[in-house]
Amino acid sequence: SLTRSQLIKQWYQRRVRGVKIVEENQTLTTHIRAVALFATSTPVGVAIGVAIQLGTIHPATKKLVEGLIQAAATGTFIYIAFVEIVAPELNKPDLPPLLKVLFLSIGYGIMCCAQLLPEGEDDIDPVNGTMTTPLFT
Repeated sequence: SLTRSQLIKQWYQRRVRGVKIVEENQTLTTHIRAVALFATSTPVGVAIGVAIQLGTIHPATKKLVEGLIQAAATGTFIYIAFVEIVAPELNKPDLPPLLKVLFLSIGYGIMCCAQLLPEGEDDIDPVNGTMTTPLFT
C-alpha cells in the first residue's frame, strides 16, 4: 500500500509542478531544466531505495535510513498538499468553501482506504485468489 500511496502522491505532485512550471514566465531553457530535474528525481529516488533494500548494511541502520526517507517523502506530500494545492483551491471563489472541505475529506478518506488494500503477492493465495491474512489486524 506504500507503493500505491506513493504513486498517487507522485501523480498529484507532477500535476502541481507542471502547472507551476507553465504559470511562471521563464525562458524555455529554464522550463526544460525544471522538467528534466523533476523527471529524474523519481528514478533516482527509486534507485536509492533499491540500493538500500539490497544493500548489506546492518538491519537497524537500514530501518533508520528507511524511516528518514519515508519521513522526507511524507513531509513533501504534506507540504505539496496543503501549501500548493489546498490553500489556493480554498481561496478560489468558484465553489462554496464547505463543499471544498467535503471533497478534501473524501479524498483523505480514499487515501486512508488505499492503505487498507493488500499489497504484493504475499497477501493473496495463488490457488483461489483469496486473502491469506486478515484485512484488519
